Amino acid sequence: MRRQFSLPLSKSRFPDLKRLSFALQAAQVGTWDLDLERRQIWWDERCRELHGFIKEVEVPYKTSLEYIHPDDQKRVDQAVAWALNPKSLGDYEIEFRTIGGEDYKLRWVHSKGQAFFDENGKPYRFSGIIQDITSLVQARQQLEASERHWRSMIENSPAPTAVLIGREMNVQASNKAMLEILGRDETIVGKNLLDAIPEFESQPMVGLALKVYETGYIYHDPEGGVAILKDSCLQEYWFNYTYTPLVNEKKKTYGVMVTAIDVTALVHARRLLEDK
Repeated sequence: MRRQFSLPLSKSRFPDLKRLSFALQAAQVGTWDLDLERRQIWWDERCRELHGFIKEVEVPYKTSLEYIHPDDQKRVDQAVAWALNPKSLGDYEIEFRTIGGEDYKLRWVHSKGQAFFDENGKPYRFSGIIQDITSLVQARQQLEASERHWRSMIENSPAPTAVLIGREMNVQASNKAMLEILGRDETIVGKNLLDAIPEFESQPMVGLALKVYETGYIYHDPEGGVAILKDSCLQEYWFNYTYTPLVNEKKKTYGVMVTAIDVTALVHARRLLEDK
């Protein structure tokens, strides 16, 4: 069993604590401390703000749960109970919603703490910090909604379609039609494009996709030549393809959607006519 003991604070440490307090205030991080004997929780000013309180400084632990979103109360209570179990080593970290005790404002917060135990494994102190992550969660939710949207578009699209994310052009999604023309299976999803399709390294597709990613402009080629490795040899194909930038709510491009229509037969037919 890991033993943890608190040490008395020397006078020389007070300046460090003061600097720490200033740093926490600058970062808008709140602090809390749970009195395990009285089951009362103390919040500093920032922590009270994040729970929507104005007056109270210390509240009963059970009361504090009432100001957490009903869907999150059980998770928080279980996380606290586990942190106070010596088997957890005292670690506590969780994201949850507060509903605003007096201002009725919904907030997402990230709370992290540490419980300390005596030589008998009994917790004697539990404290930590809390930070507002509402904007981060909202951005994440918007991105997830956007992702669900383009995934649905890909799955329902009759055209061969794939999505590449980031500068590495990571293959995040590809419908069956795209996999068929590439001669690959679903194992390419999650891989960077050049790892999934090495023969593209000496061809312009990756460079064109990266340019779309960097500029945010659509690129279209009604008749682009591509060499694809099939049956252990490179075969030439022609596609009517489009690279479309994927843009988040901040107008920043985070990926590229690729659609490609196989026009190889049309190109070959035209060439035959031209040769006559």
